[in-house]
Amino acid sequence: MSIPWLKELEERVRETADRLRETREENTNLKSRIAELEKQLAAAPGSEEREAWVQEKSEIRSRVESLAEHLEELLKES
Repeated sequence: MSIPWLKELEERVRETADRLRETREENTNLKSRIAELEKQLAAAPGSEEREAWVQEKSEIRSRVESLAEHLEELLKES
């Protein structure tokens, strides 16, 4: 016997778990990119390169923070 609401709930939980997994992977990738950029900054001789790096780092940090907030929301909903 199939219970419709239970089947729907199971599907939503699976979808949420998949999205959570993807978000965590993206978060890990972004953190790695930040580390790479920090190494490049330490080795960068010019101020133009440094300014571009600072801007990119800010953008990546913003995305990572947004992903972290999204993860927290998903965990609260579970």
